[in-house]
Amino acid sequence: MNSSEYNAGNSSTAITIAWANGNKQLVTMTGNCTFTFTAPAGAGNFLLRMVQDATGSRTVTWPATVKWPGGTAPTLSTAAAAVDIVSCYYNGTNYYCQAG
Repeated sequence: MNSSEYNAGNSSTAITIAWANGNKQLVTMTGNCTFTFTAPAGAGNFLLRMVQDATGSRTVTWPATVKWPGGTAPTLSTAAAAVDIVSCYYNGTNYYCQAG
């Protein structure tokens, strides 16, 4: 996989993250967004850097294949220009993720 960050663009209200484009990706949150993940070729570690636009307060709906510690998705930062990093391990079926 490519080690540089791939810019997946603006989220709008729905975006597909194709992990074949790179295991580190950037999304600018421009709307309350439903994410879809296109599975990579195999197991691996993936990072998603999410940046709120100048408005902020954007929320995320995650794919059912994303699993969180304790079974609950974290509350992400909502201030204008705030940054969250979601790291995931994909085992071929599910993404086991945490946010920081």
